[in-house]
Amino acid sequence: MSSARPVEEPLADTLSTAPFVRVAAASDGDSLAAAGLLARACAETATPFQLRLDDEAAAGTEDAVTVAVGPTAVDGDASLDRPASPTAFELARRLGADPDPVLALAGTIAAGETVRAADAALDAAQATDRLDRGPGIAIPTDGIPAGLAASTLLHGPFSGDEDAAAALVAELGTDAESGDADAADAHAAGVGSGEEFDRRLASLVTVDTVTAAGATERAARNIERALRPYRTPDAPFRTLGGYADVLDAAARTAPAAGISLALGERAAGTEDVRDAALAAWRKYGTAVHEALHAATTARHHGVWVLDCGDADAAILPAVARLAREFRSPEPVALAVADGAAAAAGESGIGDAVATAASAVDGTGHGTDDAGWARFDVDTEQFTDAFREAL
Repeated sequence: MSSARPVEEPLADTLSTAPFVRVAAASDGDSLAAAGLLARACAETATPFQLRLDDEAAAGTEDAVTVAVGPTAVDGDASLDRPASPTAFELARRLGADPDPVLALAGTIAAGETVRAADAALDAAQATDRLDRGPGIAIPTDGIPAGLAASTLLHGPFSGDEDAAAALVAELGTDAESGDADAADAHAAGVGSGEEFDRRLASLVTVDTVTAAGATERAARNIERALRPYRTPDAPFRTLGGYADVLDAAARTAPAAGISLALGERAAGTEDVRDAALAAWRKYGTAVHEALHAATTARHHGVWVLDCGDADAAILPAVARLAREFRSPEPVALAVADGAAAAAGESGIGDAVATAASAVDGTGHGTDDAGWARFDVDTEQFTDAFREAL
C-alpha cells in the first residue's frame, strides 16, 4: 500500500501552484473517477497534468506534485484513500473548479459505498435535478437483458447469459396478454417502461437471485446495491450504479477508454468513448460471470477458494467480490488464476494478501476489504500463504 500522507486541505494550495501534477490512480472505478475529477480540475485551472492508471510503482516526474489515488503502490506526495471520489470532488472545488457531481457519485458507488458517503456531490447533483431515484435495476443502458447479463453489481442464474436474462424479462409479459401493445413491444425489444414494470422487474430479479442454487444469506443484503437506482438523465449512462459498473470495468480492462470517459472526452464523435466503455463493460461482465460459474471451488476454514484456471487477472477482484457477496459459505472468498489472485472479505484482506504475496516473493496490496496479488508460484502455494496470513 502507498506510504503517501493522507490528503489535507493545504493540498489544494499546493496543486494550484504546482508546475505539473501527476495523478497516479489504481485500476478501479472509484480511483478512475477521482483521478478524472482531479485532472478536469487541473484542466479548468490551466495546470499541466498527467493521468495514468497503474497499480504498481513507477518513476516520478521531476518537479511534479504526485497524487496517488486509491490502493496503488505509487508513493505520491499525497494520497486519496478509498473512497477517493468524495475527497476528489471537494478538492476540485477548493481548486476553484466546477466538478461533475454525477461522476463523483458514480465513483463512490464503485467503491462499494452509498451516495451518502459523498454528501457534497449528492447535494450538488440534487440541487441541479441531475438525479431521479425510482424502482428498477441499476444498469447503464435501456437494454435490460444485456444489462442484467453483464452487470457485476449482482450475480444470479441469468448473469453472463443474455438469453437467460431475456427469458427472465419475458416472464413479465402479462401486460401483453391484457392487450397493452406498447408493453408487449417493449418486452419483445428487451426494454421496459413505467414504474410498475421497473418495480416488477426488480422483484423478479431479486427473487431469482436470492433463491438461486448456492445463494447465501449475504445475497439478500447485497442485491440491494442493484435496486432502486438513481437515474442520471444527462450523464453518459442510464443510472449511477450502471455508470459505476462501467467505470470499474473500463479501469480494469480498457484504461484508455476509461481515462477518456473520466476526462469527459468524446473522441471523434459524441458516442465514441461511451461505446468503447460499454463494449469493455459487456466483455468484462461476461468474463466475470463465466469465471464464477466455471470455477473449481474448495472450502477451507474461513476461506472459499475459486480456482479460475487461466482467467484474466483483471477480472479476479470482481470474481472474488461477487463470490463473497452471493455464493461463498465462508466469510472470505479467494479467486486464483495462473500467477494472480484476488480476495474479498470483511476486514484485514489487503494486509493478508500483501503478506501472502511477500511470502512467495510476489507483489500484493489492496484495501481493508479487498486485495490482489501477482506471483510466480503455483496457486496452491499462494493459497496456503494467504490462509496462514489471515
